[in-house]
Amino acid sequence: MHSAKRYLLIALSFALALTIFAAFSPRVVHAITATLVQVVNNSTNPVPIAESAVRFQASVCRIHEGGTATASGYCAATPNTFVVPTNAATGAMVKRLVVDNVSGFCASFNNPTVRIMHLRIFGQFTPDNVANGATSAEHDVPIGPPYSYIGAADAAFPFTNTPESDYTFGQKTSFAFNPGDTVSVFSYLFWPGDGPIDTVCKIDIDGYLELQ
Repeated sequence: MHSAKRYLLIALSFALALTIFAAFSPRVVHAITATLVQVVNNSTNPVPIAESAVRFQASVCRIHEGGTATASGYCAATPNTFVVPTNAATGAMVKRLVVDNVSGFCASFNNPTVRIMHLRIFGQFTPDNVANGATSAEHDVPIGPPYSYIGAADAAFPFTNTPESDYTFGQKTSFAFNPGDTVSVFSYLFWPGDGPIDTVCKIDIDGYLELQ
């Protein structure tokens, strides 16, 4: 008698469990199915996607010559200006150029008293900037102390027995220019007023293009 009651209780429990599972399992399956959404990205149904930044680099060269011209051979056809692209290589329109690193080297010849102090990179103000009366956006990059020496007697011309001071520099930064703007680079130096001015700076300007 007790065995029959026990078997009956087990059967009822099993039937109740099946009923509960049948009641809730369709909802669970439906919820999982509803989350499986296929996204189609085409010309008629574009979907925004994250795009990697388009890297940019410009190499410029600045010569400041006085009575001598030892530095003149460094720049060749490389000017001290560049124009910010209006379109990327993909054809996408450029919103702005963001510069994040400036590096390079400078040299001064024939006058150990000349000291190159810093570079100034300038162009037009980007939107949402406060000019405060300035006519151009200017960004200064400091240049470290020089290593000075005299060229060897057997060095190639025009460096034979030539006093020379060399500088290297590199700086992380963040500033922007507009597409189509001409960006210029100038070097600023200390000159006591005696002797020649004969300097050169070669500068790499690195950054990325923000696209529209």
